[in-house]
Amino acid sequence: MITPSYLPMGNKCNSRHKLAQDILIKDDGTRRKSFDPYDCQEIKLSVEPSQPFAGKLTSTGQLPKWQIDFQPDCEEVSTWDEVFHIKERYEENILNEEFYSWLRYFESWCKSASLSASSDQGLVDALRRYATHCEDMGIGDRAFLKAAVFRMLQSQCQQGNQRLIDLLKDVMTDRSS
Repeated sequence: MITPSYLPMGNKCNSRHKLAQDILIKDDGTRRKSFDPYDCQEIKLSVEPSQPFAGKLTSTGQLPKWQIDFQPDCEEVSTWDEVFHIKERYEENILNEEFYSWLRYFESWCKSASLSASSDQGLVDALRRYATHCEDMGIGDRAFLKAAVFRMLQSQCQQGNQRLIDLLKDVMTDRSS
């Protein structure tokens, strides 16, 4: 979950991503809707439809094929994504880069919280608790993205994705990380 009203536009977004794009007028000259980032409704982020093991293959392992959705699904949010390339930047610069380190941190967090993944239900419970922990952290340290990722992992495990369950159990028993 992300609330743009807490995210002022700095030089990086304005200079590198927005560039000369007009936030109110499309390239074809038609008007588009946008929102005031300092006074807008809450925007929620989900990666729920993402597919584990269907994305890029890296030296660390197979990444999920990310599908990033924003709610509400409206023109204002589409404008925000089009102008600032939010989904693309999240996928390439954060989700792909951080996924396996987040899994290792999850393992460490579970260990410190004395949570066990010895059963499938124990793993699902640990994922749920960690996602809630991340949601409680707000936007700091990309916690809203971590929460969305761990909600997706929780859902996939609840649906019986055995390959994912095995991977997460392996991560949680690998004490050498």
